[in-house]
Amino acid sequence: EPGRMPKVDRSAIWKAITTKAWTRLGLWERLSMINSVVGWICLWVLPDALLSKIGLGKSNSPNSAPKQITKNIWQIEYWGYVNATVIKGKDGSLLIHSAPVARRPTIDQLAKLGPIGAIVIPNLSHDEFAHVWKEKLPEAKVYCPEALVEEMSKGVNVEGSIEKSMDALANYGFKSCMSCDSWCAFNDCFLRVDTETIEGKSTTALISCCPVANLTRSIFKPIWFFYGFLGLRMVRQCALVFTKDLKAAREFVNKMASIPEIGFVLFQHGQALSGKAANAQP
Repeated sequence: EPGRMPKVDRSAIWKAITTKAWTRLGLWERLSMINSVVGWICLWVLPDALLSKIGLGKSNSPNSAPKQITKNIWQIEYWGYVNATVIKGKDGSLLIHSAPVARRPTIDQLAKLGPIGAIVIPNLSHDEFAHVWKEKLPEAKVYCPEALVEEMSKGVNVEGSIEKSMDALANYGFKSCMSCDSWCAFNDCFLRVDTETIEGKSTTALISCCPVANLTRSIFKPIWFFYGFLGLRMVRQCALVFTKDLKAAREFVNKMASIPEIGFVLFQHGQALSGKAANAQP
């Protein structure tokens, strides 16, 4: 079925974040921010609005089929640039991180992998479809970062925070939740998950926060080009608008990259890394 946006209007929150960012930015940073926003509107928002009138807009684009990353982890791309991560737990149930548009093919594909037992809302921006899945699957438990429990509970029944529910989430291999609150304005986190390679070898995966992506610039995907996705690094627009402290952000990301024996890095935007590429040191 067509995806629906959140039941809760959070425009005031986003306006406050943007206003704070604008006051701390210098002239060139403001110009860069304007460039990104104008480019996004001209090459993404307006074309999408026009394409939607003939059924070809973002809201009409199909989700990808689940792509297997490890023995029990898959990713689904939706809207053409966002990844949902699906983890199969020890009990056979599934956890969905950053729930995708709830389209019938995706629902059927996931049903073949197992019943959905948990939904993780990773940040303030990736909550669009959590309540849709929850309505379809009332038995599924919803988790989000501690700082967002009150806000997310306005639109969906939240079981608890990720940080305080690690025992329950251990079923899906969750080992730790590293909050980005010290530098990220919309409350995200890195997740460390125990998993196995497709061949059955034990390994560790990191699920990255939204601002850190692995995409290359492409004129064929305008949102990548103007939002500043430049390979494995922080998205320019996030650095300008949604990062409270760039120095703290760099230190945090370098700390994540320094975690030893990481076999996979999964992104909310972009291609997963594996092997030596995933375990690169800063």
